[in-house]
Amino acid sequence: MRVRGLGLKARFVLILTVALAPILAFAGLLIYIGASRIAADQRDEALSEGVRFTHDEYPYEDVRFVRRDRNGVEIHNFSYGPKSEKRGRLYRYKKKDALDHEVPFWLFVPTRAKVGDEMLGMIVGIFLVVLLAGAGAGVWAASQVSRPIRRIVDDVRQIAKGDLAHRTDAVGAGEIELLARSIDRMTRDLDDAQEAQLKLSIRERELELASGVREALLPLTTPLLEGYDLGAGFMSSVAFGGDFHDFIERPDGSVGLLVCDVSGSGVPAALVGATARSYLRAELERSEDVALSLQRVNRWLACDVRRGMFVTALYCLIHHEEGRAKVACAGHKIPLLRYSAEDDSLRVVHPEGIALGFDKGPIFDRKLEVVETPIDPGDRLLLTNSTPVTLTNADGVELGEKGFYGRVKKHAALDTGAFLKALRRDLERFAGEGGVREDVSFATIARES
Repeated sequence: MRVRGLGLKARFVLILTVALAPILAFAGLLIYIGASRIAADQRDEALSEGVRFTHDEYPYEDVRFVRRDRNGVEIHNFSYGPKSEKRGRLYRYKKKDALDHEVPFWLFVPTRAKVGDEMLGMIVGIFLVVLLAGAGAGVWAASQVSRPIRRIVDDVRQIAKGDLAHRTDAVGAGEIELLARSIDRMTRDLDDAQEAQLKLSIRERELELASGVREALLPLTTPLLEGYDLGAGFMSSVAFGGDFHDFIERPDGSVGLLVCDVSGSGVPAALVGATARSYLRAELERSEDVALSLQRVNRWLACDVRRGMFVTALYCLIHHEEGRAKVACAGHKIPLLRYSAEDDSLRVVHPEGIALGFDKGPIFDRKLEVVETPIDPGDRLLLTNSTPVTLTNADGVELGEKGFYGRVKKHAALDTGAFLKALRRDLERFAGEGGVREDVSFATIARES
């Protein structure tokens, strides 16, 4: 039996009522038939025994008036037997004859215990039949109500095994429908939570791997160069990438400063950055020819990185004894910043060149340019990735070249340690509580006065 639109309680009551109605009707029919039969039998037996008792065993013991019915018949109780242990009814009626004399009529009817026994037996039998039938009806009604619940239990077991794509197939309304919908919603939430947990786990592993790669990209020590003060800074962000800075110490005593900006973010960018750093260190340490070294690195990197990935590089080779530097730019957006102590000015040195990995040779070789710039006493050179220029504050306002260059010029005359601290402080203040959204990497060198 399917009942839609009703709650569980109403469904159970309705189903049980429908099941018990024919049983109760049948029980009533049995009672009617049995009672009618017993009444007819007892009537006949009572009359026949009353006639016989009246004429054969006329009793006079303990006759007590009970009542008079509407027909004028007096009804009395009486007792009889050796010890007056038996009971009966006396029915007496007085009628006048033609001479106006009262003529009594009476009938003694003994009470039969058999009548009550027969009625009790019939009632007990019918009760047992109704009880068994009602139990069967209850089982059937309960099965009708519990069937969708059993289906839901099976669905929950299936979901508990890990099948979060499973959906309940229980058919019902009211509480059943509400329960099924709640389980489906819970399953979808669990599926989403599991997917989010998986993504979070992958993200955490990526962060762990990228953090290790990022630490490996940064130099462990800062080289010492007579007459110069070198330093570097790195500001990490949640959106980690492959940007890095490095110091290249060559066999002849010269030192190179390198800053690279890697396209993309995450583990792929970190791995590309690690690959580029290995190639650059190997070539720039070995050869004094900056252009030739970058050309070789470009060819190797173009073969190793997938299409669309690239690395920009800004390299400055310091000839400390001569007070000059060779500068090469491979597609780096931010030029070399040169602070001149003589006139307290900030100049940019930005040679031509395209990023490493874009082209396997001809175009890169043709575009690459190497220039020289002096480093006079009190001067400072700064190499940085593009993040400081594109840094935005809480209002979405970008710091820009003008804002960043102004801060560099403001602190350039400080010693290198103080300069890096002041520059970091300015960038953190501008970014606000949100912090920098991408890694910041810079390297600097100042010539002592």
